[in-house]
Amino acid sequence: MRRISTLTANSLCAALVLSSLELTPILALAQEPAAGEAAEDPKLAEAKTLYQEGEIKFQTAEYDAALGLWKRAYAILPNGDDTRAIRNALIYNIAEAHSQAYEVSRNPTHLRTAKVLLERYRTEHRDLYGDDPAAVKERAEADDRIAELDKKIAESVALGEQGSPIDDGSSATAQDPNDPQPQPGPTRNLSPSQKWEEEVKADPVLGPQWQKGGKQVGGGAVMIGIGSVLTLIGIGAFVGGGYLATDSDPVFNGTGAFITGGIFSAIGLGLVIPGAVFVAKGGQNRKAVLNAKPRPTARLLPSFDPKRGQAGVSFSLRF
Repeated sequence: MRRISTLTANSLCAALVLSSLELTPILALAQEPAAGEAAEDPKLAEAKTLYQEGEIKFQTAEYDAALGLWKRAYAILPNGDDTRAIRNALIYNIAEAHSQAYEVSRNPTHLRTAKVLLERYRTEHRDLYGDDPAAVKERAEADDRIAELDKKIAESVALGEQGSPIDDGSSATAQDPNDPQPQPGPTRNLSPSQKWEEEVKADPVLGPQWQKGGKQVGGGAVMIGIGSVLTLIGIGAFVGGGYLATDSDPVFNGTGAFITGGIFSAIGLGLVIPGAVFVAKGGQNRKAVLNAKPRPTARLLPSFDPKRGQAGVSFSLRF
């Protein structure tokens, strides 16, 4: 069940059967403001328009177009407490659009992206609604959808389907006909890897997750480096304290070194352990993005033809 799709101008009655947890964020995007109410935020108004246009595209099986419109709506919505539930509901819809788009294109990148989005939706949903019975039921539905996606991904791998970049037009913006047309700049010759980087950064969903993973890995590595140095200093102080304790005053000569070693070791371990946690979480975030949008890779493979007695090297590029 999609979280927003049932609310169009003609389906409000049908939407009333939905749970209250679903209805609140849905109404925020689908309903027009009542007469006499203060004018709404222009960005929220634009997001509503984009959502409604995407809903029409989804209903007519134009899933890539629906994806582009909904992702633009997600990117426009301010990231705050007032829009948090709406953005989370949009994530569910975008994931469903990816799942349906796979049925048309047979591009498994859609499946992997949908899984990443549903996992994020489930985590955010718990933070929003806690363990209320209705919320638990909704997360169980998301778990079922994730299990279905895992099955489809396995079937896609068995069929040898290759993932490819998704062009959903989400970066497109409306152009005022009175505005001067921008002049084309110099053409950039990008490698497949550079093109992949730009596409990920431009994606309003995968881009933030990729950047967050990079910051977590970088910050964690710095913490591990500093903590390791401090831990080594602490170990050195302990060793030095042992030598000092062999002098004529075995009680006090090594005490300062032992205390210093203990302090440095405690601080060092206090940095190394959380640093390792940050690196692990950052790696998970980046791996999830790579699973959703595989990076193109190039390999040189040796080749040999025993019949002709020829040997060589073949080049393989995966998108």
